[in-house]
Amino acid sequence: MLKLSSRVTAIALAMLVAAGCGGDDGGGPGDIDIQDFIASVSTLDGSVNASFSAGDPPSPSGGPTVTVDGGESVITGGSVQVSLSATAEFVTIIIAIDGVDGYWTITIPATTAIELLLTLATDIPEETFDLLYQVITAAGAAGAVTEVSTDVIEVGTGQVQVSVSWDAASDVDLHVVEPSGEEIYWGDRESATGGELDLDSNPACDIDNVNNENISWSGSAPRGQYIVRVDYYDGCGVGETNYVVTVRVQGRQPQTFTGTFTGSGDQGGLGSGIEITRFTF
Repeated sequence: MLKLSSRVTAIALAMLVAAGCGGDDGGGPGDIDIQDFIASVSTLDGSVNASFSAGDPPSPSGGPTVTVDGGESVITGGSVQVSLSATAEFVTIIIAIDGVDGYWTITIPATTAIELLLTLATDIPEETFDLLYQVITAAGAAGAVTEVSTDVIEVGTGQVQVSVSWDAASDVDLHVVEPSGEEIYWGDRESATGGELDLDSNPACDIDNVNNENISWSGSAPRGQYIVRVDYYDGCGVGETNYVVTVRVQGRQPQTFTGTFTGSGDQGGLGSGIEITRFTF
């Protein structure tokens, strides 16, 4: 079977509105905060978690400048890897959103570079937003803000959602075997129980730079054991691809799994890929 291109256009998400306000959306920063966009932040290895603070982030005070790579395209309920590097050592990272109340703070041993994992909310109230990154030295000097414009792609969430994001212009494929044994992947996008691959990115190296795939159940997900695999279909000429798999099961905290692919890829179909995890719903 040929691997055909399938694009999911970014769909505008409904803005949060205050009921009974005669058309006024409330507008104030108290209506939503950064947790409605970014549900959690941690170091990539999960060893340090960020804490939330209400209000505005610190003002710049002569600290180092930070460069940010990643996070330009995200999906609802998914995760994304972000790399930070600065002109001098820092011990604190601040992540905020322009015009939105609150910020995430993560404190780490002194370094000039680090990789973070951002996990997105399942119902993000805007289709685009500007992420603001800032680092602070051990002496308390806060650096200038670096802005990253972020596009949101709405995908299925529901009782069970499995997604993968990656950081290179390569073709990574998500495979989920549901309890019946049916495998959902690019060659069989929808199962008999309603599980669906609703986002297939960079198919056969037709690069769209979305770098995300998603499988979920719009209705009741079947009960039993699920198997998650990720396949490196084609390296598309890049040397290395880092990926993050996010598993969401109703009533539980999201789980994330990271890894790296190298090589040219295997052009894999049914049954291909490395096993990431198994879980029971």
